[in-house]
Amino acid sequence: MLSPADHLLLAVIQWHPRFSGVWCGAIMFAAAAWLYYLQRRILRRVQPGKARWLLLPKVLALVALLFVLFDPVSAVQKNEVTKGKLLVLVDSSASMEVADDYRQPRIARARNIVESWKSALPRDVSVDELEFDTTIHSPGVKSAADRRGTDLGGCLLALSERNDLASYLGVALLTDGGDELLENPAMPKLPLYVVGIDADPSAWNDVAVVGAECPASAEKDVNFEISADLQARAGHGGGFAQRLAQVHVVLEHATGTNAWAKIGGQTVDLSNLHRVVRLPVISSEVGIQRFRVNVEPVDGELSPLNNSRIVTVNVQKKSLHVLFFAEELGQEFKVLRNELAHDPGIAFTALFRTTASRYMLQGDRQPGDEALADGFPATKKGLEPYDAIVIGSFPAADYSPAQMQALAQYCENGGTVFFLGGDSSFGRGGYANTPLAALFPWRISDREPEPAHGIFPVRVPPMGTGNPMLAGIEEIVARNSVTFDAVNFVDELKPGAQSLLGTRVGERELAVVATQPFGKGKVMAIASSTLWKWALQPEPVRPAYGLFWRQSVRILTGKTEGGQNLDVRWNKDFYRPGEMAASEIHVLGADLAALQFNATLSARNQPEPVTVEPVAGQSQTFAVRFRFRERGDYNFRLVAYRGARVLETYEKNFPVAPLLPEGSRLETDEIFLKKLAEAGGGAYFREGEAGQLPAQFTGKYSRKITVEESSLAEAGPWFLLVFLGVLVFEWILRRKLGLF
Repeated sequence: MLSPADHLLLAVIQWHPRFSGVWCGAIMFAAAAWLYYLQRRILRRVQPGKARWLLLPKVLALVALLFVLFDPVSAVQKNEVTKGKLLVLVDSSASMEVADDYRQPRIARARNIVESWKSALPRDVSVDELEFDTTIHSPGVKSAADRRGTDLGGCLLALSERNDLASYLGVALLTDGGDELLENPAMPKLPLYVVGIDADPSAWNDVAVVGAECPASAEKDVNFEISADLQARAGHGGGFAQRLAQVHVVLEHATGTNAWAKIGGQTVDLSNLHRVVRLPVISSEVGIQRFRVNVEPVDGELSPLNNSRIVTVNVQKKSLHVLFFAEELGQEFKVLRNELAHDPGIAFTALFRTTASRYMLQGDRQPGDEALADGFPATKKGLEPYDAIVIGSFPAADYSPAQMQALAQYCENGGTVFFLGGDSSFGRGGYANTPLAALFPWRISDREPEPAHGIFPVRVPPMGTGNPMLAGIEEIVARNSVTFDAVNFVDELKPGAQSLLGTRVGERELAVVATQPFGKGKVMAIASSTLWKWALQPEPVRPAYGLFWRQSVRILTGKTEGGQNLDVRWNKDFYRPGEMAASEIHVLGADLAALQFNATLSARNQPEPVTVEPVAGQSQTFAVRFRFRERGDYNFRLVAYRGARVLETYEKNFPVAPLLPEGSRLETDEIFLKKLAEAGGGAYFREGEAGQLPAQFTGKYSRKITVEESSLAEAGPWFLLVFLGVLVFEWILRRKLGLF
């Protein structure tokens, strides 16, 4: 028990005058002057001895009034015992069942730590114990899943939203960590202490798949490769190292929710404790495909939890068809073909002339494209299988009137056409008086001068700022020296055309890359023959060329995620529980400025509204942000309205779950857990240091200092009694002196 001295730290008198210092000084001066003149008045009437007795009660009354004016306050500091609760969360996922010290499972050791805390914490601090895996639950409650996962981010989010959080002094998390790092997790608004539960990995006998890589997307029925990084430990002995000479690796394909079919495999030698395995794959199914690299358990290994990795590949058909037509295939064709090949959804076909009357097709073929062997189609129907057509630099005289008319009709009916610059393009190519002149975004003339050669810095004009076709390119242009080596001297832009990239040649401002609508279709013209040279530049300029073409083709053809009027981009391809999803929505078209949006996020058929907000400083750009609370399948739905009419509807499904299976990383990531604790305002402890937490907790929270203040003038009726006593004393004194 604490002694009274332990409770009382300091008692002081503080003055809280009711007026400012200037007024208090003035009042004191007035009181002194009043007493002086009062004394002189009394002395004229009575003897000095009687005058002192008559003056005494008036001095006492004045002192009492000044006492009230300056309001003395008694401030007492006390040291009191803190009463509260510590919330303890114990990880109960499958990886906590591993006895990595070869004596006790991790979860048993964690529970022993909690029991030791209960006796070591101050008696007035109680412990509330819960467990967590994919959710927070009571101790001993088992998940129905065969392998209980760890959704640390989702559990922290649920913890931060608890209504009773303010009743706790802190949270202690005992865990071996999740298998993946968390990005900007939601944190509870109270100190978070983390204890990492694990043993020394160098003393394990274990085989693990520590990494697996594959392309993010692939083409249907085309070979690609999955590589797996295998690592072994043989620190516990027992002949385990000898059994690593033959380790069986199996490649499986998901055929259902928890069903896998073997599609390949290898036997590898892991005697040197490390091996990278490359597994060929071909998929005949489109969509999101999941593959699992699985190492068959080796006799005597610590745990099979980390023996597998799952990778996800977006397998697509070639859904967007591009036709490249030129008189000859030069360097630009090769670079463009290679860059568009990075998008597995784009099929690229090239048509070029070999002799005066013979043509050759290269690249992806389409059913019925044999007619292209006779040259560029002379009917609109012959061009309809293609979503976009790229026209190289050659004279207009090499077209027939029917071919020109077919290309103009193709664009007018919804097709997309790209015109490349060069010495035989635009006015230099004789297009000024042809049906194709109407397609170009500039006014052209048959007196157009020859292209200018030199070094011309690229700039993004104001009308091109924020255009989704330049996403990622604007920053590259702004921060690096990006140039054109040659530009065509095209004329001014037509009404309705938009400049995306420009430069300055002498005194002239040229729109080098420009777009315009034509009928239902769209046109882009590039007044330079050297744009492809960007792809030969060092980082960070090199990726700009491919990014520009892939974005331009998809946006102009409307084959973007979002549709014809919206371009929707998400900050990540996959999300884990507790993570923040953020998306930018770009409105395609200057005439679609006044749109309204309605957005919802649904889980288990329960929709919740999502706010769509405009992005400051970016016209026709909007943003949405939301967190996924737990694993599951979510549906995001966005409806864009133009007035009362629905302009476009966009939907996207999100399978929210950890990307790695439970236990894929049995080693505790101390750096991550330490940063997590620091972000929560607490501290990180290794398993062997867990006993330090009660001491730190005791020193910080066991006692609190409080200050009690009370006004002496208002503390009870004593002041009124004293004042009345002074009045009675003066009355009696006057009676005795015969002044009544």
